[in-house]
Amino acid sequence: MFIVRLQDGLPDVGFFRGLAAPFRGAAFISHHRLWGYLVVPALLNGALAVAVAILGARIVRDRLPADWFVTSPFAAKVAFLVLGGLVALVLFVLIQPVVGAPFVDALTEKVETLARGSAPKVGVMLAAWHAIGHGLAKTFLYGLSVGVAFVLSAVTGVGGAIGLALYALSLAYDGFDYPLARRKVSFGGKWRYLVLHPGQTLGYCLGASVIYLVPVAILVAPSFAAVGATLAFLETTPASIPEAGLVPQPQDTKGPPA
Repeated sequence: MFIVRLQDGLPDVGFFRGLAAPFRGAAFISHHRLWGYLVVPALLNGALAVAVAILGARIVRDRLPADWFVTSPFAAKVAFLVLGGLVALVLFVLIQPVVGAPFVDALTEKVETLARGSAPKVGVMLAAWHAIGHGLAKTFLYGLSVGVAFVLSAVTGVGGAIGLALYALSLAYDGFDYPLARRKVSFGGKWRYLVLHPGQTLGYCLGASVIYLVPVAILVAPSFAAVGATLAFLETTPASIPEAGLVPQPQDTKGPPA
């Protein structure tokens, strides 16, 4: 049985490391001239962004009162744009990892090779299976959580804050998924890594959320964020540790009681 070693150090160090990670990812790509790895993901992200924007607009339009656009046109348009944008962003975050996973995985593997000289190798079929299986599991949990958030919002009014927190955690999971998946970490183990590095996870949630909110940057934001997460992961996981970040759980060596 394995557990993830806690190496976050001081909480503030982990927080700022996570906060800067997406921007460090962009700097690393620029410094090593890895822009070629971003061409296909950017094109796919552009097509996906258009699709989810149209879908988000339809979802919100169908749920806003029709007479609102007549009685309060300005307020209705503002609400339509804001809510439509939020729905589209959530859909993008949920779908994008499945669409761009093979290309971003190749990029982060190259980054790890440049940073450490080598990277764990995972078969294409196994990597695809983990990406699809874990992606579907994450989407199911996120959808269930969003449903709970809507119920709480209607009852207590705190559902919106919960929804934003879940959205940010989803970004963190997607970013750190690449280095963890190369080490064959289980679905639960990936979440355990995030929990054991609370400062880094919180900082990364904020940093990734900022870069995802920039309209044009969203085409390359997943790649920037994933590279930054890979670099942060390598900093918390010395290469000397077996399984690159996983250590055997201490076993009880005491004999049976006399």
